[in-house]
Amino acid sequence: MRHQDKQFVAHSFKDEQISEHQFYRCHFIDCDFRGADLSECSFIECNFFESGEEKSCCFSGATLMDASFKKCDLSMAKFNYANCLGLEIRDSKALGCDFSRAAFSSQVSRNSFFCRAELTGNNLSYSNFQGTTLEKCDLSANRWNGANLKGASFVDSDLSQGEFRDIDWRSFDISGCDLREAELGQLDVRQVNLQGVKISHWQQQELLEALGLIVFP
Repeated sequence: MRHQDKQFVAHSFKDEQISEHQFYRCHFIDCDFRGADLSECSFIECNFFESGEEKSCCFSGATLMDASFKKCDLSMAKFNYANCLGLEIRDSKALGCDFSRAAFSSQVSRNSFFCRAELTGNNLSYSNFQGTTLEKCDLSANRWNGANLKGASFVDSDLSQGEFRDIDWRSFDISGCDLREAELGQLDVRQVNLQGVKISHWQQQELLEALGLIVFP
């Protein structure tokens, strides 16, 4: 089902089954998506944040498997404890979103799991990813300024072209990540596990100069 140019105000989608729906240029004001099944839904150029009243939407505990948000404003939305396997968020504004304990992975066996998500080109400043596992995922070209990444695992993910300011690099795992062309802020190579991390030549110079070393070409 396709929805276009519609406005939903304080609407409750709680526990509803609305998978595979398409929303284009819709405006959601203070809507409740808790526990809803939004599998394979697509949202394009939709707004979930009312800036004047600072009201956003709640997706806590929702099923967002293979759901897609493109060019949306998701600022301050709550995604904690949601099933986000296969979630795609692209070129969107997502300041202050809460993804704490959201599940981007699927357990294959007792000791084996895989992650699947694409979060690219977004403004994720001041968002909360505490305790999330996003390994081997495309997380490129995002702004992470001031985000809470405590206990998160981004092992082997693509974090290239990202912007990292006011980040506690010691609080999360970036081993094996691609950090090429990213702005690394206050990253201290003496305090962070950089095993397998990829960086560009100019980043190497910046990191070494931060340690007091003078690097010549």
